[in-house]
Amino acid sequence: MTLTLTKLTAEYPVHAFTCGSRPGAAEIDDYLKTSAPLERESGLSVVWVVIDTALTQAEDAIVGFFTLSPLGVRVNPIITAAVGLPHISYPSVGGWLLGRLGVAVKHQGGNMGRDLVAAGRDMALRLRERGGGAFLVVDPKNDKLAAWYESLQFGFQRLEPTHTKVRRIFL
Repeated sequence: MTLTLTKLTAEYPVHAFTCGSRPGAAEIDDYLKTSAPLERESGLSVVWVVIDTALTQAEDAIVGFFTLSPLGVRVNPIITAAVGLPHISYPSVGGWLLGRLGVAVKHQGGNMGRDLVAAGRDMALRLRERGGGAFLVVDPKNDKLAAWYESLQFGFQRLEPTHTKVRRIFL
């Protein structure tokens, strides 16, 4: 199996992708099949897919995916400390949102999810070099996912207080 990371295009068989039957998996599957192409066309996000190059046109060619979008957040003490500036005179700062992320059911249980997060982090760092961006943010859908992102040991921290409905974490 030879894997490559590339932008999602219309040639890839998104209709066959599935994350399985876990809670929330159908939402991830539906995103890739319906919303991702629209977001790509409108420029809202870039969807990155990991493709098994030996199966490029096969039903199971997509191993996993993540989205990356520009994002602005209000400045708060955590952001100020994270970017290393004692005083930021801007009301908000820009960065990147690591959005939807999915791993095909037959590739779950290994390191593919971690590898996708690492690829998103690396992509955000390259984008930072080209045009700025102070952070990478993830909005996990539940506490279990938030704990998973934090367990990856990339340095994710809670951005919002844990008592709010938003589970925003940043790197």
